[in-house]
Amino acid sequence: MIALYIILGIVFFFALLCMMKIKVYVRLTDELRLKAGFGPVLLTLIPKKKKAVRAEDYSWKKHQKRLKRDEEARRKKAEKAAAKAAAKAEQAKKKAEAARLAEEAEKAAEDTDADRDTNKLETILALVSFALDEVPCLISYCETDFRMLSVTVCGKDAADTAVKTGQISAAASLLLELLRNKTRMHVARNAVIDVQPDFVGEKTRFEVDFRFRLRLFSVLRVGWHTFVWFVKQKIAEARA
Repeated sequence: MIALYIILGIVFFFALLCMMKIKVYVRLTDELRLKAGFGPVLLTLIPKKKKAVRAEDYSWKKHQKRLKRDEEARRKKAEKAAAKAAAKAEQAKKKAEAARLAEEAEKAAEDTDADRDTNKLETILALVSFALDEVPCLISYCETDFRMLSVTVCGKDAADTAVKTGQISAAASLLLELLRNKTRMHVARNAVIDVQPDFVGEKTRFEVDFRFRLRLFSVLRVGWHTFVWFVKQKIAEARA
């Protein structure tokens, strides 16, 4: 009975793990903020947390340790350079030998080049076909939270600003339409969608806030399909 509880616990743990989501939060206002995580864990990748400056890090004792580390680093660098030079000379010798062997192998493989090229082409076509099937499938599992897309467009003059405003407005509409059709998109209640010209400004300003979530199960599913496809390709190549 205890063994059954342990098995059920393991199954429940992995099921819960697969239901958790991979998260990516992107926010661009005055600066870029990028957060990523899994499940309840969310880490800030950009901007990186600034390390506090402490006075004790610059004491005489620690300064001597830094000098000692720098001296050791220079010594290791010199040894590494000498070893690299010796290895380079040995590599040149091996390269000449490899070139001779490659020339002999090329002569021996002339009869099989056509078949090999055909197999490579078939593999590339199969890979492209697989990617076209699986990548849209993976994207369709992605959940998108749209919160803000605000662009203030500036140009060289009024005409340039007007043209850029139209282009960026069309691109923004296309982006939202793609997210709406290709992902599971949710628009926040207080979402901001705005593209407006600034005829006196000097630089175009973007403000973006998107959140993407993807269940681990979806990634594992596509990974399994990739593994099965890879095995089938190897079996087909072996039979050929």
